[in-house]
Amino acid sequence: MSLRIRHITFDCADPYRLAGFWSGLLGYREDPRDPNRPESNEALILDPQGTAGLLFLRVPEPKAVKNRVHFDIWPQDADGVQLGRDQALARVLELGASLVDDRREPDGTGWVVLADPEGNEFCLERSRIERSNSPEATADEHLRSELDQAYESQLRLLGHARRRLAEIAAQRKRLERDLSVLAAKAPGDPGLEALRAKARERVRAEHRAQALVHELQAEVSSFRAEIERHRTDPEVSQTQSSLDQLNALLDTLPGVGGD
Repeated sequence: MSLRIRHITFDCADPYRLAGFWSGLLGYREDPRDPNRPESNEALILDPQGTAGLLFLRVPEPKAVKNRVHFDIWPQDADGVQLGRDQALARVLELGASLVDDRREPDGTGWVVLADPEGNEFCLERSRIERSNSPEATADEHLRSELDQAYESQLRLLGHARRRLAEIAAQRKRLERDLSVLAAKAPGDPGLEALRAKARERVRAEHRAQALVHELQAEVSSFRAEIERHRTDPEVSQTQSSLDQLNALLDTLPGVGGD
């Protein structure tokens, strides 16, 4: 079963006024088939797609405590004009919001806590363009580039391991063929036992190589998934952990199937 939010509902003293504020803030519109009225006990505004909205209901009691749920909003382009957080703040205050707490930092990070005309808190954050131009975004992009390069390196090492496995398998087959021919021609040849021992060693080396290739393939797949998650989540602790584990595994590769 899949459920969706239809409305987010606000208790308030003046539904019509509050709907007007949030409509101006978010660009939501009232339902043209059922327009809001000042005297009504409820008012509804819908998002531009008309699929979800904010519903305001008149109640007798006033707001008493801080909201347990609040909106985080950020500026978006409007008619080709890119607004920043600080520019948007001036517009939000003009609409009737009040400043609750300014948490902007000197380096441009942070947010502003505001309240709507009836005291419902919400936060104004930086725009997407401000985030992409920030020092932490630049550092994050550099890290993503490094992770991509590391991933390509791991793929090359996986290819090396697979080629080494194929070489060991070919050596084992040649030894088994030579052993079969020698045993048929000279069953008592003293070199047979040494050849059998070498064939057994090749079989063990092939099994070790197969296990490492399988493990390496699983780690590379997991690492790729971590990189994809990192593209949408700057937290890299899990990605770095995967990289460390993978590098530790690759340290064993030089000895795979060694003569």
